[in-house]
Amino acid sequence: MKIAPREISALLRQPDSQFNIYLLYGHDEGLVRERAKILASHFVDNLDDPFAVTHLSGVDVAADKTCLSDSLNALPAFGGLRLVMLSGAGTEMTEAVKLATDSSHDGARLVIQARDVNTRHALVKFCDQHASCASIGCYQDDSRSLGDLARDIFAKDNIRIDTEAMALLLSRLGNDRAVSRREIEKLVLFAGPGNSLSIQDIDHALGDNGANVQDQITLALLSGNVRQFEQLYSRARQDGLPPIALLRQTLSLFRGMLTARLAMNAGTTANTALSGFRPPLHFKTKPVVSAQLSKWNAKQISDVIDRLVNTEIQIKSAGTADPSTLTGQTLLGLVLRSRSLNR
Repeated sequence: MKIAPREISALLRQPDSQFNIYLLYGHDEGLVRERAKILASHFVDNLDDPFAVTHLSGVDVAADKTCLSDSLNALPAFGGLRLVMLSGAGTEMTEAVKLATDSSHDGARLVIQARDVNTRHALVKFCDQHASCASIGCYQDDSRSLGDLARDIFAKDNIRIDTEAMALLLSRLGNDRAVSRREIEKLVLFAGPGNSLSIQDIDHALGDNGANVQDQITLALLSGNVRQFEQLYSRARQDGLPPIALLRQTLSLFRGMLTARLAMNAGTTANTALSGFRPPLHFKTKPVVSAQLSKWNAKQISDVIDRLVNTEIQIKSAGTADPSTLTGQTLLGLVLRSRSLNR
């Protein structure tokens, strides 16, 4: 049975007795692992207990399709439920999972992690349609789900965080749930129970991650510093920072600049216009953006936005050049344009 996104949290809190099999799949491997662990913890006390838990890989069940059913039928040495944890790419597990559902396994639970499937995959379609299977999609976090995650973690230690600091935190977090959780837990240790987090705290605690490189690239773009941009972009590529993330951050910045520039044209002060940025500007970036707004007109900013949008379209189109190369060319052009405006 396919589990709707709005129903997933409730199922993770209290698994339904109608389900013997749980399939977790999607692009966010960190979220897949996290949810698999949460579900598994409902069925056994110790996930490392070899007498109650069997761990199988896709390679195992591909070599012997009956080993999954055999594992589910095995009786735990000390009673209780038998838990089988199966993980793999997806395709190599499909036949074994189908075979396992041919017979009842009321005394066992199967938790599957499939890292390379989508909603059209045979394994997902099968579990979507089987009454004893819960099929759970795990997709990359957006700002809302990341905000919920952060608030839940902070609430456990009564840690307070204001709106601007939360906005900065969300801008620093990526799309992998496991990585985001580690970063948020780092802030819990930084703040301590019962304390609060400011923008400066977020910047200091998370200042050495990929998002900080993005902020530095933003400053290099606006200042027209070609050498600094090339060094930072090379570092971003080596660190595995997705080119699309850089494009979208830059696009968000220039859309905010366009809104601010138009507001200033209508008589709004620069400070008021800057306060309208969403998410709020980083405190180190704000004075740089303020200075640049006096040098860029609305038409120039609109041209940059069009170029960034077109580059993203090119990246998403099949058969185009390497995304890192396309992004680098576009951003370098922006740096050169900034340099000419700053002279």
